[in-house]
Amino acid sequence: MKVFIHAFGCQMNKLDAELALSHLARAGYARCDSPEEADLVLYNTCSVREHAEERVYSNVGKLKFLKRRRPDVVIGILGCMAQKDQGRIFERLPHVDLVCGTREFPRIVELVEQARRRRGVLACGEAGAVREERDVRHRAHPFQDFITIMRGCDNYCAYCIVPYVRGREVSRPMEEIVDEARRLTDDGVREITLLGQNVNSYGLSFGRPGALVELLERVAAAPGLARLRFVTSHPKDMTRDILQAMRDLPAVCEHLHMPPQSGSDRVLKAMNRRYTAAQYRDLAALARDIVPGLALAGDFIVGFPGETEAEFEETAALVRELRFQNAFVFKYSPRPGTAAARLPDDVPEAEKRRRNQVLLGIQSRVNLEENARAIGREVEVLVEGPSPRDPRRLIGRARTNQIVVFEGAPALAGRLVRVRIESSTALTLAGRLMPDAGATLT
Repeated sequence: MKVFIHAFGCQMNKLDAELALSHLARAGYARCDSPEEADLVLYNTCSVREHAEERVYSNVGKLKFLKRRRPDVVIGILGCMAQKDQGRIFERLPHVDLVCGTREFPRIVELVEQARRRRGVLACGEAGAVREERDVRHRAHPFQDFITIMRGCDNYCAYCIVPYVRGREVSRPMEEIVDEARRLTDDGVREITLLGQNVNSYGLSFGRPGALVELLERVAAAPGLARLRFVTSHPKDMTRDILQAMRDLPAVCEHLHMPPQSGSDRVLKAMNRRYTAAQYRDLAALARDIVPGLALAGDFIVGFPGETEAEFEETAALVRELRFQNAFVFKYSPRPGTAAARLPDDVPEAEKRRRNQVLLGIQSRVNLEENARAIGREVEVLVEGPSPRDPRRLIGRARTNQIVVFEGAPALAGRLVRVRIESSTALTLAGRLMPDAGATLT
């Protein structure tokens, strides 16, 4: 039996797709590259923005022709959109056989078998922890991977659907995470990223506030691990001891994804973010003071209900001032059930698009300037393999998460090398492999 699985949205969605694939592989399924050759077609979905949902409905809608030709193929929708829309998916897409929510994918084999007997299987339970039974051999990249350390969120930001589709915060037991990390490194993984909607609050659900520091220490000790990252960090929960662990643990990279969302205090309050722009600036300064060479990344929402031009300019000023290594910019779209959905969506779509482009333009100029500063420096790069755009060159990432391309032998994939940067663009550093690169292996 063959399965085609495609994940939309965040890194956690992509990892959940791998976890579902682990269960299916144990039941005898093999992954394939297209729905046309599959016996089972699964889409793991995102509901953070309306555009992400419409992409899923469009992609799955086209499968009605496949279902007519091959009625035996099982079509399933998993993840956040499944949890939010539930039975309404069957009304809009009557050729779908299975709708499986965010906490039910460990039952995927059982649910698929039910769907083979009858169409319209719905599994969207909301309570309890998810069983993370994973075959680490099923992953997207041989040298880098992710580990979910917690699920759900208790913050209830006004714009965010996550608490409603992924539930309240539940942290995984530390021993499970450490064991998974060791199994990954035993199988060749060199870089691990710990995932959670708010990793800073790891441990709260089992009465261990501040447990993230101990978790970082224990995962960083996994034999063969070269790099460790963690996302996403909520500014209100960032602490000095987490920053000190970033500084003191050699494996932890100098890269911090800590979304501000806005530079306006009024908008931040309306978003229920529970910090001010000044507090975010102070936290960014503290982080850069404690962690030398820290690269800061963030997310921003433009066009939130009531956002004025002056408030948008406050956000633009924050981006210019803090010089993020990367910033993801999103146009606000109402998410049914959230607090912000009750507010008038009063910023015109054209204005949202303009603000989006302005903020991206500012960030692009920052990237151009900051990447140019790297010219002449040597950076440590974890080699991922041949560049998709130019197979004659290799591609990898610096510890600060910048993309680096250079000429080198494909056999260097999975290794740490030193690269002297010779040119740059807003998105990429390009350089020359240093002659003693082989001596940098760890």
